[in-house]
Amino acid sequence: MSNERIVFEPADLAGCATWQLISPEVFVLCLGAFIAVFVYWSRRPKLNEPPLVPYKYPLIGHTLEYLRDSEGLLKRCHEQYGDMFSLYLFREVYTIASNDLAYEMFRSTNFSFKEGLERMFPLGDIIGSKAYPGNAAVLLKDRFYKHVDDCYSRIYRELQHNIDQLIGDCEEPKLINNFDEISMTIIARAMANLFVGEELCKDDEIVKVFATFATTLIRVRKLSSIAYLIHPRLQTEYIKLVFKYGDNSPQKHKDLLTKKLKPIFEKRYQDMQQFGNEWKRPDDLIQLLLEYSIDMFGKIHYDCIACRMLTLIWASIHTTSANLLNTLNDYAGRSEYWNDLRKEQEVITDGLDFDLTMDRMEKLDSFVKESNRLMGHILMLPHCATCPSFTFSNGYQVPKGRLVLMNNLTYMSNSSLHGDNPETFSGFRHVSKSPFARVGRDSMAFGLGKHACPGRWLASRNIKMAMSILIRKYEISTLDGKRPKYPIKRGISVLGPLPLTFKKRK
Repeated sequence: MSNERIVFEPADLAGCATWQLISPEVFVLCLGAFIAVFVYWSRRPKLNEPPLVPYKYPLIGHTLEYLRDSEGLLKRCHEQYGDMFSLYLFREVYTIASNDLAYEMFRSTNFSFKEGLERMFPLGDIIGSKAYPGNAAVLLKDRFYKHVDDCYSRIYRELQHNIDQLIGDCEEPKLINNFDEISMTIIARAMANLFVGEELCKDDEIVKVFATFATTLIRVRKLSSIAYLIHPRLQTEYIKLVFKYGDNSPQKHKDLLTKKLKPIFEKRYQDMQQFGNEWKRPDDLIQLLLEYSIDMFGKIHYDCIACRMLTLIWASIHTTSANLLNTLNDYAGRSEYWNDLRKEQEVITDGLDFDLTMDRMEKLDSFVKESNRLMGHILMLPHCATCPSFTFSNGYQVPKGRLVLMNNLTYMSNSSLHGDNPETFSGFRHVSKSPFARVGRDSMAFGLGKHACPGRWLASRNIKMAMSILIRKYEISTLDGKRPKYPIKRGISVLGPLPLTFKKRK
């Protein structure tokens, strides 16, 4: 037996001291937490989830392929896996639904379009609207859009004035290289009239908020693409940081809206209390938001009102102006439709009040619907599962919190819904069928069921009114007489800028 003495080095003693710092109670607590998590995950019911398409690179998944060729990826996966499969994109699993399975998602009460949008782009975190109860879209649907028919004449006059001012007479051909800015301003001013009333819609600062807020969000979102590749949450934090210190921060917009609206609100609130039912109620959005604030908080809550305004600006103006731009590009590049659309305008509007003719413009409505149908987006309308698990008719299940998106490629190419050659533009395909704003299996651009966009009739009417004015007033064409295919980035069709020539019609 050796008589050597065991000598502890200082490093060994330090290690022992470190272990001694962890008390038995802490160790047991950590071990218990680990066991609890393990048991929870092991006992979770095994769902029959849609197949996750194999990918090469951990953490990255299908992201790079989706960014390079989203159309090719979706077509290949649909051919191999059918109407439902899952992709690992941007550090998250997304389930892709096509045809009838997408229809089931739209019709179910176990999915939330609002939560899906918030997951894809957390506007509520950025502008602070999540702090307040209620849903701006539902508020409009229940209490505003029912009375908006009375405002269409006012909107039409505003559109006509804006088009005359921004495009001009065009006695000589006028080349406009970037019509998307004009489209945004045209719609922004018209919506400002509807939202804040005729008192404020001419205010340059208010119009600037309406015209620039959505485009600023889009621009900052594009600049944050690298952060999104790492994780969607990192993109959110980046956008919040940019807006916190930038010139176009939501807080600055909210402060401006409050400054402009406060005197009007105070006067209206005083009149409401003084005259009661005898007071003539203004037909604009700010009156609705005033009443909503009083009902919810018992006072005029300016920050809540401003948050609702910014949410609606984002939801309505950007999408409506983008659809107007897309429709105008299709019209300018498809000369075979000019005569029929012009003739319809001349016959229907001759000597009649414009409000009485809008619903009779079947060819224009069909053209707008077809243009929107073939805009080119790959994945659309994200919905978040809100129940513990949801089972589709094909037996596949998705867990709570899973984002499910509609495969727009299969929708666009479905001949049973759209007739022969569904991938080919046919401007009058929908004549004598359901109008653009009516949702159904053959018209899911605005969603479906309880998830359908509540402002679709207003958006549709704005686009058609603006197109009617443009068709009757100008000869419009692309430089080469063709409508080029839009590039696809991150599964989204990028509109313009497409140079357009305007000339006054004789």
